[in-house]
Amino acid sequence: MSKRLEFRMQDAQGGVIGLDGLLSLVGDNNWVWSVLDFDGVGNGPSGLTCAEFRDTVGSLPQGYVMSWPQLREFAAGVQQCFDLLLVAASDRRLLKPDRLAVDDFSDCLIVLTADDSTWWTVEVISESEVSADLVRSLPRQ
Repeated sequence: MSKRLEFRMQDAQGGVIGLDGLLSLVGDNNWVWSVLDFDGVGNGPSGLTCAEFRDTVGSLPQGYVMSWPQLREFAAGVQQCFDLLLVAASDRRLLKPDRLAVDDFSDCLIVLTADDSTWWTVEVISESEVSADLVRSLPRQ
């Protein structure tokens, strides 16, 4: 059974909860992460601009796949996330393009979504110690 939590990107003190801040709530892991959709401001991974990264993400059937350290480095360079679809899986083979294309994330562990610079949605598909810690630490609204 999955757990889904939606909360505003702006916290009670008026600060913005960015991608880096959200990921800081996720414990270290050895999952495979894939960016399936992205629009934002800042630096893309591997020296790409955000526009180049957005275009690259859209052209890859498994999305832009990264390790946890690569994802954290990317997130640190994102100043603002307008839209994002990010999934984690225990193995890259579980990122099946035909399923991802129809938003079937049942083989994923976690799905993180940013919507219109306003909302974060975190859906935990498969419970683990890391995902349980994440759910406990998320803001409630």
